[in-house]
Amino acid sequence: MVVTIESKAKPCPGVIRAITLTEEVLRRGDVIFSVGQLIHNRREVERLQRMGLQSSELEMFSDLSKVKEIDGAYFLVRTHGESEDIFRGVKKNRVKILDTTCPIVRHSQEIIDQHVQNDWHIIIAGNKEHPEVKGLLTRTHGLGMVVSSKHEAEDQDIEEHTLLLAQTTIDPILFTEVCSILSKKLTDLKVIDTTCRFIRNRQNDIRSFSAQQDVVLVVGGKKSANCHLLYRTALEINKRSYVIEEPEEIVREWFRSEDRVGISGGASTPRWQLEEMKMVLDNLFVKKTRKG
Repeated sequence: MVVTIESKAKPCPGVIRAITLTEEVLRRGDVIFSVGQLIHNRREVERLQRMGLQSSELEMFSDLSKVKEIDGAYFLVRTHGESEDIFRGVKKNRVKILDTTCPIVRHSQEIIDQHVQNDWHIIIAGNKEHPEVKGLLTRTHGLGMVVSSKHEAEDQDIEEHTLLLAQTTIDPILFTEVCSILSKKLTDLKVIDTTCRFIRNRQNDIRSFSAQQDVVLVVGGKKSANCHLLYRTALEINKRSYVIEEPEEIVREWFRSEDRVGISGGASTPRWQLEEMKMVLDNLFVKKTRKG
């Protein structure tokens, strides 16, 4: 069995920036905390927590006033951005802000802010439960809604003067389908494609990579939208594709001794997790062979 890590598998620039900024603050010994996960990669977040990052799943920042040593601490704005409710809470507390919002998400926020000022209605194509989408929706001040599927798009009544944009990590194909459906309902619908170019390029990369492998493992967080998008993309090309978060999820029966096994990862999957997966796979197969 030959195990290969995809050469183009790496975190996106926004994730790299967020982790670098967070590590810099933690290495100085400053207190830093966030609401929810910095990125959708549980194991990388746990590594940062071991360095001192304090995370909470609380929805409202006002509850974080209970955090010890809040005076002079940093509040970490996640890569997905934050809701306006949380930012209002930030202003009530004596904290500094470390803003790691992904630049692509920031662009979407600015687009919404500009259009809402001019009374545009906003439709966001994306997952209603995703933190990026929740944050964007709060910026519409009641003028926005979320469409998560073709079915919802078909059932949607559209107001005049409406803008359609996308969750950055939505499947570009789904965004195109939603755009087509809604454009038939409103001929002057304004559309701005805010899908992430990095993710679109990675889809093309993993298609080529998957075609060269017998088995494909896509490594990433269970809540990562882009990781599951890459997995579905790989699965279209290679039916022996699997998505896993950690080595314990590997199933020996997925593999044969003569297989070419490819390892790839999502936009929030660091290289160390790919290297770890390769090492475990190599050792697991060798040990199994020797026992036989």
